[in-house]
Amino acid sequence: MPAYTTREELLELATTFRDAAAEDLKRAETAGDVHAVTLRAHARLNELETQLFAGHRVCVDCKAGCGTCCHLGKIDARAHEIFALADWITRNFSSEERNAVLQRAQAHAAAVAPLTLEAHLRTVRACPLLRAMSCSAHPARPGVCRIGHSTDVRICERAFQNPNDLTAKGGSHAVSKLAMTVASDGTSFAFIETGLDKTAYDLGSALAEALSDPSAQERWLAGERAFSKSAVAKQEAS
Repeated sequence: MPAYTTREELLELATTFRDAAAEDLKRAETAGDVHAVTLRAHARLNELETQLFAGHRVCVDCKAGCGTCCHLGKIDARAHEIFALADWITRNFSSEERNAVLQRAQAHAAAVAPLTLEAHLRTVRACPLLRAMSCSAHPARPGVCRIGHSTDVRICERAFQNPNDLTAKGGSHAVSKLAMTVASDGTSFAFIETGLDKTAYDLGSALAEALSDPSAQERWLAGERAFSKSAVAKQEAS
């Protein structure tokens, strides 16, 4: 396995993930097919993670029921990930469970909408999908959640307890995190190159719209922006 420490190795990795997703998209005929492309890309990212952790001998300290990272900062995702997640929720949750997620997502959207980027980063707020300190939609979680990991959960706990300290170091293995980020971006490029929405969205806010507005997916598949301006991820001013 490549070490993924050089520009050339990372570019090849991004291209591999882009090409695999692009081939899958060529065969996709329905919205369900498109969502399946995303879930297969997630599976490839999981396989890469396993290879990276083994190759670099990364000792991950994350465990079921930890959940602190699901409260921290902000979670951004692309439209293809959000719609695949919403579809998975609809297919696997009861109506009551789905409605509960929708209500939490709507509350999240209302709470973060007036925040600046810095205020959002300093906010400790549970992801709408977090239940009993575990992700209730773990199999369909977006790439950013798959990339997140820690070699020392005490670092995560300190960040949870001190949300105003934006200079605190993270606990991830830097090489592995970069490689997985590049691979996930490669998948996103495949969707973007087909003409689909390239916008980064706040996960909770966009999920609220994906679960409540069927026209959002229709707009997305038509090549338009999927979600409202208020759901767009906050970014540093250019």
